[in-house]
Amino acid sequence: MRYSVIFLMCVLLLASCGSKKHMAGSGTGDVPGMGKGIGVAELVQTINANRVAEPSISAKINLNINAGTKSARVGGSLKMKRNDVIQISLVALGLMEVGRLELTPDYMMVVDRMNHQYVKSRYADVDFLSSAGIDFYTFQSLFWDELFVLNGKDEVPTGSQYSLKTVTGDIQLQNGKSNLVALTFLVNAANMLVGETNFSRAGSEAPVLKWKYSEWSKLGEQSFPGSIKISFDIDRTPVEAVFKISNVKPDSSWETRTEINKNRYSEISLQTAFQRIMRLTE
Repeated sequence: MRYSVIFLMCVLLLASCGSKKHMAGSGTGDVPGMGKGIGVAELVQTINANRVAEPSISAKINLNINAGTKSARVGGSLKMKRNDVIQISLVALGLMEVGRLELTPDYMMVVDRMNHQYVKSRYADVDFLSSAGIDFYTFQSLFWDELFVLNGKDEVPTGSQYSLKTVTGDIQLQNGKSNLVALTFLVNAANMLVGETNFSRAGSEAPVLKWKYSEWSKLGEQSFPGSIKISFDIDRTPVEAVFKISNVKPDSSWETRTEINKNRYSEISLQTAFQRIMRLTE
């Protein structure tokens, strides 16, 4: 169950992000370092113009997970169809699928091929995700590396939804549309791509969850990250998941839904899976 539990941990990682912080956006003023007359609205429009236009892609991945003193490494694939599905497949020895993570607008599911078990849940069934406005579209934007707003479905954000300040080498945009989560985006001023997305709690600017992007390569007219590093703590244990992504290409020739043979697979609860996650970090 090890690989599929690791993936479920990634699905649930936002559960550590509870916050009461709310920030109001501002679309006025010039953007430091971008020239006079360049405001937040124009800045956000420029970043949005770099969103990947391809509706469906596939890629190879290598995933490294470190949780406390434990680590795991596995290969696989990433497949995404915008506004429809995210599939991550784990493959052992380059031959056999051992686990799959599937996210759609209606559900999130983890399939354990080795033990013939699976977990399937609606976002609304996870109290924190529902309350914070975290859904499929949140994960979609995180994996596609783009600006977003919580509970925003597939809307393209505008400058009025962000406040602005700059840090060394980056432009920092902040959004707090949800009353539970504050978002900070660090945008690389050189390429106008989101280099890091942080989630924070109220009363502290220290992020409890980071998605960091690097090693972009061309995909059509836009760029797609070759590395995504996800960092967070679970029960005070530091966890880091690093996706190395290669061979990214437009691709729609794959099944967008995973069929479960319920005569062969048994469903386990989200709580049972979470308990296994906790044991994994001991």
